[in-house]
Amino acid sequence: MPNPTDPAPGAQPAPLRPSDTQPIPILATPPAGPDPGATVALPVRGAQPRPRPEAPEPAAPALLPARKMVGPWIFLGSVAVAILLWAGATILRKHPTAWSAPAAAPEPPPPPLRAYYDRAGNGDVSAMRMLGTMYYNGLNVPRDTKEGIRWYRKAAAAGSVAAAKDLEQLGLTAKEP
Repeated sequence: MPNPTDPAPGAQPAPLRPSDTQPIPILATPPAGPDPGATVALPVRGAQPRPRPEAPEPAAPALLPARKMVGPWIFLGSVAVAILLWAGATILRKHPTAWSAPAAAPEPPPPPLRAYYDRAGNGDVSAMRMLGTMYYNGLNVPRDTKEGIRWYRKAAAAGSVAAAKDLEQLGLTAKEP
């Protein structure tokens, strides 16, 4: 059953008047609180509460210089960052290993490839092509396509027609691009 003091649905509640409040005694108070005999006016059921006036926010302490001085500092900081980035990129372009670890000593060839390396060192084009095949396809060694292509090209440059055909099937040429 609807309460007769409630406003109708969709209707605006009536503004709060002093006659809409009832005095309520305060029974428990904090040590530094109001007088124990004081009363507080609370709204009657259905009355619209008044909006509280908002207190202004306390001003923040001025940590930055005046607003007109911030812009130039931001600009100068941006220019300094740009110069440092440009200098770092320039150094890396001229000396790509400037910040990398020192190069390790070359590892000896794995045991299954030693015989092919020896023969390829003596100019055997079949051994060069076989090294290319082994590296490119990862046969008895970890797969390394760049090293395989390098050996295929070496064999083709030394006169191996089979190595040149292998490169052609891979969509590459005997000469480096």
